[in-house]
Amino acid sequence: MQKGWISPEFLIKSSKADNTVIIGYASVFEVTDNQNDIILKGAFKNSESHNVKLLWQHDVTKPIGVIKCLEEDEYGLKIEAEINNKTLLGSEATALIKQKAVSGLSIGFTIKSSDYNNQGLRIIHDVELMEVSIVTFPANSMAGINQIKQRSLNDTNFNCRSLEELAYLVKKLEKI
Repeated sequence: MQKGWISPEFLIKSSKADNTVIIGYASVFEVTDNQNDIILKGAFKNSESHNVKLLWQHDVTKPIGVIKCLEEDEYGLKIEAEINNKTLLGSEATALIKQKAVSGLSIGFTIKSSDYNNQGLRIIHDVELMEVSIVTFPANSMAGINQIKQRSLNDTNFNCRSLEELAYLVKKLEKI
């Protein structure tokens, strides 16, 4: 074989390209936000992670990764997402999050059901969630990133599994 040529047997067996995983609350229930809205438990019951986008600062032209799981608990809407560090914006977002310059989470949605209380606050019962953004200033002051960690592209150990992830893992196990 001549020097400089790659043999047909050349294979990449591993990759160091890591994503950054964030875990936190995209929304916290029964908190009056700076829009005078209060979101109630159950408002996200029809939200599925595969339809919701992960954005930077609510900018639809700046997706920065994927949402792996959305789940309501007693406190709020828990999120686990992966920031794509292969993109310039993703690596910049990761650096700012690690520095704690940015730590807020905020949601973009349309309201399906709401009413107003006697104080004039909008009580939101049901929404169609479109996006979760990593933001500098969240509307809901309690919403934010609680945990950050690096994850290899080959790592499938999620704390919170979506149906699509479970289906992927089942297929992977069937091949073993």
